[in-house]
Amino acid sequence: MKEYLNENTLFNTVAMFLDESEDLLLVLEGPDDHLLLREFCTPQLNLMTATGGRSQVLSTAKLASDRGLFRARFLVDQDYDRFSGSTLTNLKNVFISDHHDCFLDLIHTDSSLLRRVIDVHCDSTRRRDDLAVTIPEPEIIEQEAFGLASMLAASRIVDARRELCLDFKRFRFGSLLVDEFDVGKIAEIVLTRSQYENDDRAEFVTDAISTHSEVVQMQHSPVGDHDLFSALARVMKQYNVHVSDDILQRSYILKVTCLALSKTGWYQRIQQWCESHGRTGFTCEPQSFAA
Repeated sequence: MKEYLNENTLFNTVAMFLDESEDLLLVLEGPDDHLLLREFCTPQLNLMTATGGRSQVLSTAKLASDRGLFRARFLVDQDYDRFSGSTLTNLKNVFISDHHDCFLDLIHTDSSLLRRVIDVHCDSTRRRDDLAVTIPEPEIIEQEAFGLASMLAASRIVDARRELCLDFKRFRFGSLLVDEFDVGKIAEIVLTRSQYENDDRAEFVTDAISTHSEVVQMQHSPVGDHDLFSALARVMKQYNVHVSDDILQRSYILKVTCLALSKTGWYQRIQQWCESHGRTGFTCEPQSFAA
């Protein structure tokens, strides 16, 4: 289904859909999630894309819950709420990603998919006779991308804890020089691009460096999908592999399988909700992803 641009009409649009259809409705945060999931949905589970971000989805979910719209559910990213100490929601009609977001859930359930994407995009460069640098194995490039993305994640976590609302959209991994692959330097760039002029800039940078020390010890690095694919494009550029973050993400979407999808917690919960209404949510059959 198409995106709905007016935040004020999302709830009315949800209600109108349910009035006109007997099927179920899953509301998503953005178009990438829609593109990721739509191939795996049956006609009994419709997708609707919000454009106002997680806050819009959650406010609509609250209205839907209060007014008894039980055939609508909402899927949102966990984001950095567990680091900021805030509670995402206790609404029963909201599904939450297991890690930072749904893409990272899939990457963690089956790491071979992302590595295959990396390998395919590196192949044409490997074949060149004038190759100036040695391209590492996909696993190494993946590790380097997670490492670079985690440096920005540290600033995002500090921003969430301090409730500063810095403008991360002005930060671009693609513009980083190699000597700027540094937690402190990235924090400084974020502050500068956000035109942050308060006298606690040094404290922010120190806090980011300290937070990064904690992040790198975690089993699953708390990076977001857009940061990861952007960092991956920058790391690959070091090895003369030129591909955009958007192409990398779409290449990954093409590789997603029922096996990876079925291992996420929200997949199971969505399926159970659909079954409770006598519907089938996803097209993945058990034999399609049996071990």
